[in-house]
Amino acid sequence: MRIAASSVLVCVGILSAACVQKSIVPTSFTPSYKSMLDAKDVTVVRNCAAISSVSAENGLPGAVVGKRTLEESSFPAQDISIQGDTVGWVRASANEMFNRAMLKTSQAGAPSVRLRLTDIQINENVHINAGYDARVTLDASVTNAYGKECWSGRKSGASQEYGDHGSVENYRALVDHALDRAVMSVAADSAFQEALCSSSCLNAMPAPPPSAAPAKKRSSKRK
Repeated sequence: MRIAASSVLVCVGILSAACVQKSIVPTSFTPSYKSMLDAKDVTVVRNCAAISSVSAENGLPGAVVGKRTLEESSFPAQDISIQGDTVGWVRASANEMFNRAMLKTSQAGAPSVRLRLTDIQINENVHINAGYDARVTLDASVTNAYGKECWSGRKSGASQEYGDHGSVENYRALVDHALDRAVMSVAADSAFQEALCSSSCLNAMPAPPPSAAPAKKRSSKRK
């Protein structure tokens, strides 16, 4: 919970209605990664699991990632937008979560992992302060050293916060926690771990491109 002391003091001893927000405006924030996952939510991977690298990419359809609404009001919902380096943000979480999951990294010849950020959904319900919830979704894949994709899956993580409305600190904590849970869901997936350990993945070659049909010879007839 993140509530400034000033917000509490203003409302002490007066009617709560005087503290209720009457309007809201669009807002934005930049992610700044900080590990938020509790130790009880960490899954340790199989000892054989190893990767050569992890990469990230931004697959969001746009900058708008959520809505702000006023509780019990017809005031129009306002946009929440994300700015800045979302790729570095995802990669920072992946490095931290895979390390906590005891996944071996930077192993030559091991498969690589790609994480694509496909969706962020934030809901902020404003009254005196605000209740927040968020969901972060990733498309993950495992590719071996020969370029053969061995596993892919979509994973999501959710989180909730409560505190000052329109707070950059709250937005960051909210999406950090949801992102950590999404990445840890990748690590915890048994099929993901099997792809990293299986010789059938490590040694699989990509299918060759279809060969072109041989050109037909044109028959020549003498006149």
